[in-house]
Amino acid sequence: MLVLSLTILICCLSCSEECDDCLELTSKNIKYIDSNGANLLFGNQATYNPDNVVVKAGNDNIINVWKQENAETISFNLEENYSDYFIVLSETLIDTIKFELTERKSITCCGNVIYSTKTFLNGTEIENNDLIVITH
Repeated sequence: MLVLSLTILICCLSCSEECDDCLELTSKNIKYIDSNGANLLFGNQATYNPDNVVVKAGNDNIINVWKQENAETISFNLEENYSDYFIVLSETLIDTIKFELTERKSITCCGNVIYSTKTFLNGTEIENNDLIVITH
């Protein structure tokens, strides 16, 4: 019993020594298209400027958004304390994305990572993928 306890203790100590104290984040990618499949943010038929897209977590917390020009998407990381996000394309066009969130042990860092188990777009459940395609 003593040998087993020591083995477990040594194993746990060596695991914690190898642990990288980073923060693993879950990213979501948004692609806006029209009914014909043309991208509304990138390309010749773009209607909106991707540099002007604002994503808010909760009601007013503006979060960092970046462009993935090769994928023609905008991206953001899920925030720890928020499940509701508002994507603002213009004063009159705002989409709501709600995630049901949970945590799992991080593979690359100490601690846990937050990830979504369900995704809702404007109140309707959609596939829970990292790429969210919104048609307008």
